[in-house]
Amino acid sequence: MSRRFVDTLPDRQVEADLADELEDLDGIEQCVAVRGNYEGEQMAYQLLVNVTDRGLLALHYRESGWQVVYDSAEDGDIESSEELYRRAHDALYTHADPDPDSNHYETTPPFWTAPDEE
Repeated sequence: MSRRFVDTLPDRQVEADLADELEDLDGIEQCVAVRGNYEGEQMAYQLLVNVTDRGLLALHYRESGWQVVYDSAEDGDIESSEELYRRAHDALYTHADPDPDSNHYETTPPFWTAPDEE
């Protein structure tokens, strides 16, 4: 499922609004544009996707295309959904722009903090 879903994405950063559209697809419970830049509109280079009956996919875009940086289906038993989201956001953070400029945006849950800030 993860590769199949990634293959449906355009080979570029995507408009943040696309996350809302992806939620309309069968099997997609939630999709959030986690990080990106303002280039006239919000362009996402990281997405977090909750796939029904499968779990979370954390996706990061680089020049070679979209990559799965975290797949909860491969992470064994996790006790809470909060821990699941922490792991996904930690994985995205390790691939995020280390020196974002003023055009950068970030959408993370209130319970998550960057690993070096804890």
